Amino acid sequence: MAGKQEDLAVGDVELDRDNPRIRRFLESYEGDLTDDRIALALDVAADTGEDGSGVTSPEKLRNSILANGGIMQPIIVNRQADGKLVCVEGNTRLWIYRQFLADGVEGDWSRIPAIVHDSLEGFEIDAIRLQAHLVGPRAWDAYSKAKYQWELHYKHMMPLDRLVDLCGGDRRDVQKSINAYADMENHFRGLHEPGEDYDTQRFSGFVELQNNKVKTSILKAGFTLDDFAKWVKDGSRITNLAGVRQLPRVLASKQGKVAFVKKGIKAALDVIEKPEVNSDLREATIGQLARVLTEKIEGIPFVELQRLRANTDDDSVRYVVDALEALNNLVKEINL
Repeated sequence: MAGKQEDLAVGDVELDRDNPRIRRFLESYEGDLTDDRIALALDVAADTGEDGSGVTSPEKLRNSILANGGIMQPIIVNRQADGKLVCVEGNTRLWIYRQFLADGVEGDWSRIPAIVHDSLEGFEIDAIRLQAHLVGPRAWDAYSKAKYQWELHYKHMMPLDRLVDLCGGDRRDVQKSINAYADMENHFRGLHEPGEDYDTQRFSGFVELQNNKVKTSILKAGFTLDDFAKWVKDGSRITNLAGVRQLPRVLASKQGKVAFVKKGIKAALDVIEKPEVNSDLREATIGQLARVLTEKIEGIPFVELQRLRANTDDDSVRYVVDALEALNNLVKEINL
């Protein structure tokens, strides 16, 4: 199934009405498929990817295409028997080109790079879609992205503004990622013996460290970033990201600080504010508590969910995160 690379006029290529996202939209709405409706169907106006993880948001894609003056990966087009050109893969990129052209954005957006196949069969089109969206290229992990950004900025002297443009993201996020990588390399790597596994999954803790309140609280309490790296590595004092976010509260309290040094973040938080739990709850079985918790979560009001989203430092969020960790450990033990 080989295709030929060509530069096609964007007006000659039709968006794929059988594209699952566009077809889903057409099943719910009546009328012509206007550009505005296409944008809605393709989620081009959204801020995040569909699952929020490992994907590129439409806004970042637009910014990256603009900064690069075009796309790096050609769209895939099927030239049907009647000569009609249909975009099988890359509908969002094609739509962005069309919008740039219609809005008079500086640059040549009249033609788009494409891999053109002749008279693809249905199963071949399905294979392309599946490979692109269900089993497509794996996204880089956060540590690898940060490492690459750091090297581009400091080794290859790429200006930060240019780097942000190419990433299609937010300047603050790119800077935070670079700084987190630098802190991890300077304070975490040295704790490892030759040949010892270097757990890059701990990178997220160093991203949280870039919160000025977190870093300041550590230094004001008489600790160093080397101490923080040790806490992250041994996992005995800080077990998750929620723990890192709670450091300012814990280290600001004398009792909390002592408890943290001796037993870790959970013990310190209990010292600061131990939640009151009535005797009936303490006497309930794990099964009863799990059932009630499930019912509470499934019936949580949207207003309360919004409040928790806006206040991730809220005690309720911490208790939920702790419960999730405990439940995951219990499930592992049960499976064993």
